[in-house]
Amino acid sequence: MSEPKKESFAGNVMKYSVATYLGFIISGAALIVKGVLPAESYAVPATFMSYTMSLMNVGMLGLDQSLLRFYHEPPQGTTGRGMFNACTRLSVLVMLVVGGIGSVFFAKPLATAFGLGSDGAGLVPFLFLNAALYMLVRYINVLLRLENNVRAYTTETLWMQACLNLIYLLPGFVTRDPRAFVLGAVLSFAGVAAVYWRRAMKSCPAEPSQKHGGLKSDLTVYRSAVPYGIVLAPAAILIPLYRSVCLSFLGIYGTAAEQGSFDFAYTLAQLVTTIQAGFSTYWGPYVYAHYRTEQERIGRIHDLLNFLIFGFFCLLVMFEDIIFVIFPAKSACLPYFPLMMLAVVFSILCEGTVYGNTIARRPFHDTIGTALGVAANIAVCTMLVPRAGAMGAAVALVAANAGMFLYRTITGQYYYRTIPSFSRTICGFVLAIAVAAAGVIFAHNFLVKFVVVGVILFVYCNIYRAQLQKLWQVGMGLVRKVLHRG
Repeated sequence: MSEPKKESFAGNVMKYSVATYLGFIISGAALIVKGVLPAESYAVPATFMSYTMSLMNVGMLGLDQSLLRFYHEPPQGTTGRGMFNACTRLSVLVMLVVGGIGSVFFAKPLATAFGLGSDGAGLVPFLFLNAALYMLVRYINVLLRLENNVRAYTTETLWMQACLNLIYLLPGFVTRDPRAFVLGAVLSFAGVAAVYWRRAMKSCPAEPSQKHGGLKSDLTVYRSAVPYGIVLAPAAILIPLYRSVCLSFLGIYGTAAEQGSFDFAYTLAQLVTTIQAGFSTYWGPYVYAHYRTEQERIGRIHDLLNFLIFGFFCLLVMFEDIIFVIFPAKSACLPYFPLMMLAVVFSILCEGTVYGNTIARRPFHDTIGTALGVAANIAVCTMLVPRAGAMGAAVALVAANAGMFLYRTITGQYYYRTIPSFSRTICGFVLAIAVAAAGVIFAHNFLVKFVVVGVILFVYCNIYRAQLQKLWQVGMGLVRKVLHRG
């Protein structure tokens, strides 16, 4: 009898990365729609969707991560599917309680705090409902991934991303009523949840019967899953707040146009993270598997990542005017867009510096770093948004991501060093801030901005000469390979 064919690691990575890269098209379509619609029309709906992500994670309690960790090693007396059902039941119960209390007793203050407008109290129940539906969609997504249902996982992920980023915007072509946007969001998530829940239940694999049923089995699951998940839950709840807090302050102190324009700039800046997604999928498992034997190589990759991200950042700032020629109605974003990009740069650079915390089994440092970022965001928003509007919110976003990056990097490097040269990395950090400052100061003088940022890029290339030479060698090697095959 022949042995089953083994699937390659690279093949599996590619299969499960399809959704990520196709999702780039959805994000691009959402960006175009936001570029066409008036900024004030989707200001409240964008804030609504931003808080949907945080509230969804409140209901999840980190149990999606517990499911990923223990599905194939479930507690004694239960199964993977039993664990999925128990986690889902608990999360639905939590969301019902939190949503009920919030909607009945705190709808008005929550609407004010969330920046949903003076008439936003009526949207709060729908906010919790939307978060609950998104939570179910997320659970199904994890289940499909764990059961290796690649086709269903890919299509459901794309529909989930479309609901989160695109579909809710479509009513904007016929109305500016926030309730229409909200209804579109709720109905789209409800449709995906219904279709894929049914599909997941139909594909339920044959499993041995559980030794215990009902409440006893669920309690067995919770004893393992809740303590593990609850440690990871705060970071999942806090990270979406970086965007949400800025939108809330703009909703309170600014205009709807500022709120919408800021969200457009944020969406545009986040498109860059798609380029990093494939690298992240591969890099994390590689570090965990080789951190004892390949520290030097991991350090080299860190430097290459720094060089590539900084170079790309400089080019975007140098040529950002082209984007706002395409979307002239959003040209108000031009002065602060370099700051939005800088915030994304700090977020991406964490990929090469923070693994020491998890290697040393100190994940609470990541949570502390994320919380410090939210605290910095709120503090800077409080000081600057009432005076400077969207520019103040952009500075707050940079402060949040920079604070998170610094804390997590310092603690991560304490436990496991991936930075070969601290002086070189600090120089890069300072030069990145200088590029953003040049982009802001010379926002309306293309030629001066182009020259100043070009000079900074030249200095950076000199600091990273070895990395530039390495990339040149790799690039020429690929060219020679292609020419040889031709």
